[in-house]
Amino acid sequence: MRFIFKDKLKSYMLVTALGVLAGLAVIVFIELPDNSLWSFYYWSSSTFGFWMFSTSLLVLYSENRKCASVNAGIYIFLMFFITTAHQSFRLYQSGAAHFKSLTELAINSLPGWLLYSIPPALICAMLGIVMWYGRNDTTWGKILRLMPAAFLLTETIMLFYVVFTSGTRLFSALTDLACLIAYLIFLSHQTNHPQQT
Repeated sequence: MRFIFKDKLKSYMLVTALGVLAGLAVIVFIELPDNSLWSFYYWSSSTFGFWMFSTSLLVLYSENRKCASVNAGIYIFLMFFITTAHQSFRLYQSGAAHFKSLTELAINSLPGWLLYSIPPALICAMLGIVMWYGRNDTTWGKILRLMPAAFLLTETIMLFYVVFTSGTRLFSALTDLACLIAYLIFLSHQTNHPQQT
């Protein structure tokens, strides 16, 4: 498996940019007009397939364990930080926040934003160290590579069940299905071109 993300500043800057884009993507779907069929807001708040897919690839294409851990941590931290800051600004704009200015809001909310963002980033960083061994063409490596696919399949089935029974969450179901297909293509490529790291 070739490396895309290396243990270099330039590569970490790329991951930072990807984390910012991920956070902005969540904001876009929060702000889209919501309806019961597509349920864009549900994708931005309660669907984990895309994040499992993107973080897994980020880790598996990292040069070493340290790089995988740092990449997963940066990516998830920025996504959580940006989205929770955005939610605070939405409350401020709606008049629900008691702060007099955006500066006061940011200063007083920063500890909460960090508290919300750091724990999931640390958890994902630790999981990134474990998941990185999925690069190895061993039984353990193959099991690790299959775990995201199993999660994606489970969540996709659950989401389509909700689509057919309640007529909602279609966007989440379709994005999970797309991520599952893309990840299966990735697994197929790894099966056809195994490499020991």
